[in-house]
Parts: sequence; C-alpha cells; structure tokens
Amino acid sequence: MPLKNKFLTLIILITSLSVNAQTDYPVFHYGEKIHAQDSQRLSLNIYNLNYLYNTEWFSDIPLSGTQFGYQLIPELEYQVSPKFTLKGGIYLQKEFGRDKFTTIAPTFTAKYQLKHAAFLMGTLEGGPNHRFIEPLYDYSLLLRERLENGIQILVNTKPYEHDLYINWRKAIHPGDPFKEEFDIGYSGRFNLLAKDKWEVRMPMQLIYSHKGGQYDNTNEPLTSLANIALGLGVTYKPEIKWLKKIEFENFYAGYKDVSFTKRQLFDKGNAYLSHLLFQLNDFGIDFRYWRGHDYIGPRGMALFNSISEKYPGLTAPDRQLLIVSFIYDKEIAKNLFFNARITPYKDFIEDITSSTGLEFSYEIYLKYVMKINLARVKNDLR
Repeated sequence: MPLKNKFLTLIILITSLSVNAQTDYPVFHYGEKIHAQDSQRLSLNIYNLNYLYNTEWFSDIPLSGTQFGYQLIPELEYQVSPKFTLKGGIYLQKEFGRDKFTTIAPTFTAKYQLKHAAFLMGTLEGGPNHRFIEPLYDYSLLLRERLENGIQILVNTKPYEHDLYINWRKAIHPGDPFKEEFDIGYSGRFNLLAKDKWEVRMPMQLIYSHKGGQYDNTNEPLTSLANIALGLGVTYKPEIKWLKKIEFENFYAGYKDVSFTKRQLFDKGNAYLSHLLFQLNDFGIDFRYWRGHDYIGPRGMALFNSISEKYPGLTAPDRQLLIVSFIYDKEIAKNLFFNARITPYKDFIEDITSSTGLEFSYEIYLKYVMKINLARVKNDLR
C-alpha cells in the first residue's frame, strides 16, 4: 500500500471515534435562562464581542479574507413574570478599516420558558448556539449574519434536547426584484448514557434553506436545498489532572436539491465527518477528517463544499480534508471570555498553491457580558 494511502487509513482509524463537531465554548454563547426570582425586574444587558478572524486559504474552493472588528448589543430587558420576559435594543457592528458601522439593526425577543422547554419569537438565540456541525452551519456566520429572527423552540430534558427554529432571512413585498429567504433548522440529540466517566449521545441535524415566494418580480424558479447529519458520539472524562475530557463523534452528512427545477451543479451528495478532541484544561486540540462527494451546504463552511465559492461554476466533486484546531479558551475574569485558535488544514486532492502545501486560519475572540438590575416594576401578570 502506498505511503499516502497508509497515512489516510491511519487518520480514518484514529478519527473513527470522533468528537462533538461543535464543542461548547462560552465565548460564542448568547442568551440565558429565565430565573423566577427576577420576576418584574427591569435590567440593562450589555453584550460585546471583539473578533479577529483571518483565513490564509489559497485553494480554488473557499474565499479567503479577514474579518476584524466588534459587535455591541445593549438591550433593556423586563421580566414580566417568573416564566415570561421581553427584551429589546440595538445591534451595532463595526469593521475596522471602515468609517461607518457595518450593521445597525433593532433587536427584540419575547421568550416564554417552562421547566424543560422555551419558546421564542423575534431575535433568536442563534449562531453557534444551534450546535450544528460546520459543513451544515458555518459558525463564522456569527460575524457576518449575527442576527437571526423568527421562531425558536428549545427543549432540554435529561434524555433528549433540541433546537428547532425558523430564521426568516429576507422578506418580500409585491413587486420586489428578489426572492424571500428563510431557513428551517433542527439540531437535536438523544443522550443515551451518562454514567461515571462516560457519556454517549446520538445527534441529529437538519437545515432546509429556501429561496422563493409568490409575488416577487423575478423570473427565477424557487430553490430549496436540504442538509442532514446523523451521528454517534462518546465523551470520556478521565481522572487526570491535566486532561479534562476526550470527545469522539462521527457524522454522516447528506445534501439534496429538493427544488422543483434543479439548478445546482449537483442534485445530491454525501460525506463523512470525524472528530477527535483532547481538552486539556484551557487548551484543546481538535482533529477533523472530512470525506465528501458532490456535497453542497448553503449555510455551511465553504471549505467543505464540492462547489467553488471563489470561482462560480468550478467544481471539486470529491473533497478530502484533514483539519486540526489548536484552541485556547478561558474565562479570564467574571463574564469576560477569551478564545484564540489556529487551524491548519491539508487538502489531499487539490494541489495547494502555498509553499508548504498547508493552509491555515487564525482567530481571536474576546467577549464581555454584563447585566445591571435597574428596578422592580410591578404589573398585573402572574
């Protein structure tokens, strides 16, 4: 067997037990639970995320570039009752190197919470909170499309949890020269075992992305694309001081064009994603192996796709990648979170134009959240 094939086989064997594809990092979290003791309380919430995300990608598939700036969300929140809260404010995003704000938009959320579920309308608790794998949902959308608006149903029981939502991305009025756009997403998992040092779970994920509408002023047919992912994961927490946990997870990912008129370069595709994570206190090493065929993820990271984001019309039907992330994540002070990572990857099929044959990205995030209780305001709702 050629040395290259032996190496790939070894990688597949190592990562055949693979890690949770969207590991929970507090720096990406947004939103919090409702607490009964805060009923009838008015508060000021401040959310700030500072970021640097740079990709040094030279291949023909993904675009490469730098995102550098900050996000600020000041909101007033009034918890009407022990289970119901309203909050609204403004979202500000500033990219360094531009004179004006990149985005200025209102935020508003109505949230009703039960013991094991919550219902939201308005601005959603989205982004990486959904916990999708990267080929289905690119977590860096947090920097480009921060706000998600629509409906969200969160369920969290001991054996089962899910995030079901509709993100209404673009609305249309009669005569508009564009189509409406929305996503329907489901991210759930069954927690099969939680005993001693071991946890076993079965995640299931779906994203349906639609561009259509009945009264737009375009002659283009509607587009409906679906992605699914099914996996099995294991977490092991050894009693070792320097090693917090090892996570393993494998996913099958699928793509299908379910439009009436097929216009994509591929009608359907599939892929396999494997992860292996070693979490050493504040430092993590995350291995990911991807093998895809004719795969398209309209909301996923372009790196995994079989169509080019850089050169429209160019395809790479087969994709084979090894990605390694070196991650430092720490709460450096109360409510102040820092995350830095560098991620090299190797493309085993496409010839890379970089001198080393490797491409990489690096990221730095600093998040601060603050809640200031202002007053108690009585109302008639119980």
